Amino acid sequence: MIAEIWSVGTELLLGQIVDTNAVYLSQWLARLGIDLYRRGTVGDNRARIAQAVCEALGRADLVLMTGGLGPTPDDVTAAGIADAFGAPLVRHPDAEAWLVDLLQRRGIPLSPTLLKQADLPKGADWLKNPVGTAPGIWMERAGKIVVALPGVPAEMEAMFEQEVVPRLQRRLTGGVLRWRVLRFAGIGESALTDRLGDLMDSPNPTLGTLVKPGEVWLRLAAKAPSEAEADALLADMEAKVRGQAGQWLLAVGDEPIEELVGQRLRALGWSIATAESVTGGLICALLTNVPGSSEYVRGGIVAYTDGAKMSLLGVPWETLNKHGAVSAECAQWMAGSVRARLKAQVGVATTGYAGPTGGEPDKPIGTVFIAVSTPDGTDVQRYQLRGTRRQIRERAAHIALVQVLKALSKF
Repeated sequence: MIAEIWSVGTELLLGQIVDTNAVYLSQWLARLGIDLYRRGTVGDNRARIAQAVCEALGRADLVLMTGGLGPTPDDVTAAGIADAFGAPLVRHPDAEAWLVDLLQRRGIPLSPTLLKQADLPKGADWLKNPVGTAPGIWMERAGKIVVALPGVPAEMEAMFEQEVVPRLQRRLTGGVLRWRVLRFAGIGESALTDRLGDLMDSPNPTLGTLVKPGEVWLRLAAKAPSEAEADALLADMEAKVRGQAGQWLLAVGDEPIEELVGQRLRALGWSIATAESVTGGLICALLTNVPGSSEYVRGGIVAYTDGAKMSLLGVPWETLNKHGAVSAECAQWMAGSVRARLKAQVGVATTGYAGPTGGEPDKPIGTVFIAVSTPDGTDVQRYQLRGTRRQIRERAAHIALVQVLKALSKF
């Protein structure tokens, strides 16, 4: 089965919101073993929605749509689907009865505007909304399926999992698609693919790379009749990859880096402390976003000025005067000091130039020093990052946690 995803909403085209729905649906289609060949976005325009559906049905067996099912005048997805199938919009009695009951139970006065949500293309089935008021649409004709879901993520996810997934599973006979992410650090994308050689041309599992701050992700994707057979293919390929590039393997899985660091700290029974200048507390914020992080996060110090570095972290004036605040020497002092002062086993520190002003001839904007201090000593790395001020700071925070995880892997 070949699928396409179409997100409906002029706000998406204007960049006012980020389309997380398409990402969620893409991940689910992969889990179900359904091939996704294309994703698109169309504004709240009936004619253009109809055109998008018609074109998608010429390429795909399944078209998933999100957005435009509400009661307002610009919610025209149902009308666009109806036009694509050459069908009129009609009031669906079961959807209307469900909607009336729901509104009455919630104490919401009935109105023609709200009941408009029960108007579906003739011949379509309706999908119950476990969270909101807008029914979904399941339109099937000549072996082709169009599914329309709400645009609100919580409503879309609940409807898809409870209403759509069971229907799709009953129709699927082509097996499942399973994937695994191997994460590498200390090696570039091209160098990694060179190391893997012919493995990159494998038809099943397939291999693909994705560059992340401080990491290269290698995605293995296997298709097989069952999950067990797909997992066996993945395990065999992972063993081959480890044989070619295992020395750079950082972790397996697509969990956020802060979760992986937390898992490793828990396993060791260790704690961590942060000393941040250029990242301004972003590292500590990432770490403490993880539930239960109070078990291993001792705290953090944002020492932005030279005075703060001296008074809060004890960085000697001589170090700042000779090497500067943006230096390997300063980062080393910061990491070691915060580890000692907050009585942690790990200290991580950052200092650098995020721009748009500042920098030195030999330390241009984007220069960042990251130090990680452990009982084994302190490792300092210099990075040259590109992007806006915000991007440099966020990338530095992510890379710092990658460096922490690399250090923890030695214990």
